[in-house]
Amino acid sequence: MDEVDLVDKVDALDVWRRWLVIVALVLSGWGCTSGDSGVEGTLLVGDRPLAEAQLEVYLKSGQDRSVAPFAVATTDERGRYRLDLPPGRYYLIGKKREESPDGRDRMLMAECPVNPVEVRGRERVAPFSLREMGRGAGLVADPDTALSGRVLHEGLPLKGAWIYVYVEEASGLMGPSYGEAVQSDEGGMFRIPLPAGRYYLAARQRGDGSRLGEPAPGDLNGVYPGNPVELTRGEELDLGDFRLTAVDAHTREERRAAGKFAATATAFTGRVVDERGGPTAGVYVFAYLDRRMVGKPTYISEPSGADGRFTLYLGEGGTYYVGARSRFGGPLEPGERVGTWDGRPDHGAVVATGENLDLGELKVREIW
Repeated sequence: MDEVDLVDKVDALDVWRRWLVIVALVLSGWGCTSGDSGVEGTLLVGDRPLAEAQLEVYLKSGQDRSVAPFAVATTDERGRYRLDLPPGRYYLIGKKREESPDGRDRMLMAECPVNPVEVRGRERVAPFSLREMGRGAGLVADPDTALSGRVLHEGLPLKGAWIYVYVEEASGLMGPSYGEAVQSDEGGMFRIPLPAGRYYLAARQRGDGSRLGEPAPGDLNGVYPGNPVELTRGEELDLGDFRLTAVDAHTREERRAAGKFAATATAFTGRVVDERGGPTAGVYVFAYLDRRMVGKPTYISEPSGADGRFTLYLGEGGTYYVGARSRFGGPLEPGERVGTWDGRPDHGAVVATGENLDLGELKVREIW
């Protein structure tokens, strides 16, 4: 049996299994309006009820969800939600985009601490608090324990640079998987309260002042040369000067061409569109060898152009599972655009070595 026949049989089996799940849900009363089964609770920010936030319900765990939620509810003016669900096990996430007190656009999110929630009837979920993504991500500082330093560019103090603290370097010190982030003040100074531990630091200043996104030519970037930094309890460790340099366009392209963006004779092409079918620029298309599409992708495209077109270069032919997101690295954040290629139910596409295969349209949506 060749690979295509095997894939077709697997697809048929997946479709059959999906139908069995639907039949089981119907037989168990899914779709009934009696309201005798589901979840209810309250979303907070700090200790304040959070109105007009979303509660999203997923069937699987994990932050890297590129599919639509199973169900969604919106909180009322007192932060309360109520959602009918068939009996089962669910993963709840609270999300909201809002303007911060200092005028910034910020994303709030948190997973329900008691995930997964077992629904057998009407379940009351304890209130839980959302936090700003990329801030306060669980690093509770020890007393009088902090890292400090000064950010410089061309010998001068740099105001408004973002300093990121990572607890591991597997991410390449990129993306929103950092544990904490602060901005330098007028004199380029920063101080980050932390628990004792080992840390890796990076710092960036993007032209638009944003906290996230791949540095572009002309942006300032740097990795602390003394990584990893060991911080002991009760220690105020001064790291000294942290120098940033401008991202050079030529060097950046050389680095990208030698990695996941290298041009080859085997590729997927297509067009990224939004939910209305309009072209969507600035979205990375990626390919996995594993249909679960978790972890780092095997291949990544350049961002889609103004017309939504993309080219995803591959090392060789085979079956690849294709998705897209407007950032790469780290877990998904509210405000990102994500999607999967839906030419097959498992999002897989088969390409021959040396073939340039047009996938057509790949639809993305903004997540909250």
